[in-house]
Amino acid sequence: MQIDLLQCNPGQNFSILISLCILWNQAAMSNKPEEAKDGDLFYDHLNDRDELWFDFIADTGDGGNSSYAVARLLAQPSIQIKSSNSICVLPRGDLLLIGGDLAYPNPSAFTYERRFFSPFECALQPPPWYKSEHIAFNKPEVPYGISELRQYDGPQCFLIPGNHVTVNAVLSILSFLARETKIDFRTIFTSTDWFDGLHTFMRYICHKSWLGGWLLPQKKSYFALQLPKGWWVFGLDLALHCDIDVYQFKFFAELCKNKVGENDSVIVMTHEPNWLLDWYWNETTGKNTSHLIREYLKGRCKLRMAGDLHHYMRHTVILPSSKKSVHAQHLLVNGCGGAFLHPTHVFQDFKEYDGAFYERRATYPSFDDSSKIALGNILKFRKKNWQFDIIGGIIYFILVFSTFPQCNVVQILQEDSWAGRIKSFLFRMFNAFVYMLQHSYVSSAGTLILILSSYSFVPAKLSRRRRALLGFVHVFAHMVASFILMLLLELGIEMCIRNHLLATSGA
Repeated sequence: MQIDLLQCNPGQNFSILISLCILWNQAAMSNKPEEAKDGDLFYDHLNDRDELWFDFIADTGDGGNSSYAVARLLAQPSIQIKSSNSICVLPRGDLLLIGGDLAYPNPSAFTYERRFFSPFECALQPPPWYKSEHIAFNKPEVPYGISELRQYDGPQCFLIPGNHVTVNAVLSILSFLARETKIDFRTIFTSTDWFDGLHTFMRYICHKSWLGGWLLPQKKSYFALQLPKGWWVFGLDLALHCDIDVYQFKFFAELCKNKVGENDSVIVMTHEPNWLLDWYWNETTGKNTSHLIREYLKGRCKLRMAGDLHHYMRHTVILPSSKKSVHAQHLLVNGCGGAFLHPTHVFQDFKEYDGAFYERRATYPSFDDSSKIALGNILKFRKKNWQFDIIGGIIYFILVFSTFPQCNVVQILQEDSWAGRIKSFLFRMFNAFVYMLQHSYVSSAGTLILILSSYSFVPAKLSRRRRALLGFVHVFAHMVASFILMLLLELGIEMCIRNHLLATSGA
């Protein structure tokens, strides 16, 4: 079968590519992965240490002062924390784990360099021989005088990508198709965020050796780390479909059978905290990941940690009286890597996940503070974002400019009672709206564009009917507000004229 990609639309191209990914992975399952042979996915150089400290962050990509502040704290040799009447000294982590969403607003080369690498390089400088344009093709590239990674005692970093297509399979497919067809796939797929995401992750993470002063031994988008005292870290690449593919599942399942001991403890790191998001959206995602934890780890998953939600929240399982197996004892979300803040109070009723009950142990910001901040977004928005009034004013003017002037608006003031005035006011609003639809193509087009924009801003996880309903209600509120302001302006001008505060002619 032959497919002419140039004759397909972008949506068809994307579907074809995803289908090719599935076929590619199914074919790869028949043989032992080459990455597993070369040790590109499994790292055990830390397992013989007496102790190990690690730091975990996620959602670093806003850049600037916020990302630098977090990176600077991570780079300190130690930090002191006051607890009651004592001072706790925390050393810098030997290992830094980053849980995705490395750069905003899109995963381009510019945002990776400016918003991700630059803050970390300013916080902890890389070695003097490091060159930013260097491509690491034989990792790990340990410093001079060190023969193997196990001997390196400096800080190291492992990270997982955010929500983009699985890196390894897609890049292999694109490379093969590009060689065979001589096609530049960037000219075919108009939605390039996901393409740039997988390309820049490979270029800046898997083929670079340093993130500031942190060594990057990582070669692929997912990995397994064997830590001291029987602890492990599984870093999963959830890709676009919020789940691991068959290729990853096979690797981690075989690892659980052959290397992870019965009494070992595993930390599972993912991009999204599906325990919270599934509860919030009332859906089930990450079935392969859940199956891996239930059927292969079998109670050895002591901690699940993720980012994506830009706050801190930790839950601990409430041990049941029976000996029922608990699939994950602790659930941790830490998306405080420098990105904007997400609310926590919307998850205050979360208590159950995967058949087990959990209690909240820590939250930042607190539920009360989160509610106040969310309320402040409404009450203080115009004060903090007064420039947006210019944009809103232009939109409202486009919606109602065709209804100016309202010559008979004075009749509203001639009503005898307030009820009559309100009724007349609403009647004038309705007539103005009908006039706008019948005579103004610009205002009608502006209304249609506003409806489509409002529909697109509603979360895609909702049904189309609910998205359309919420989008319509949103636009209806703006339409009502714009016509109310228009009539109030007309009434204000009319009252000024009647009280001789404005001239009625140029004579």
